[in-house]
This record gives sequence, structure tokens and C-alpha cells, in this order.
Amino acid sequence: NFKELDSVFSSEVKWPTPRLYNLYSDPKEHFNVLFPNTWVSKAASRHLTEHLKSLKEYPPIKPGAPDPYEPPK
Repeated sequence: NFKELDSVFSSEVKWPTPRLYNLYSDPKEHFNVLFPNTWVSKAASRHLTEHLKSLKEYPPIKPGAPDPYEPPK
């Protein structure tokens, strides 16, 4: 699943496919333009896979963690 937040305080929305936004014409990310641009998914899939693997090794810092954050050893 692919996840998206409108803001830090909003509820998480899960999507079965990635979302793609044109930040030049839609900087507020309102319109998913994946289907007219399906080539992007194929080009990005390797990078997305690597990113998801990296999150297992280096999980995101949980909200409310002390600042400065010290990762567990």
C-alpha cells in the first residue's frame, strides 16, 4: 500500500497504487496524473522498492521523539 497525508495532523490515506502529481501545475497535489503518465511508474519502481527496503533498515522517526534524536544502537 502507498500512504499519503494531507498534513502532519491528518489521517493517513492508503492507496493501492502510487500517486503522481505534477508539482508545476498542481503544487497542492490535488490531481493524480498517474494514468496519463504510466511510464513514470515503471521508471520509478526500482527506486520505490529500494526506498521501501531502506525503511525497514532505517525506520522513520516516530512523532514525539526527542530532539535531537538519537537512533537505537
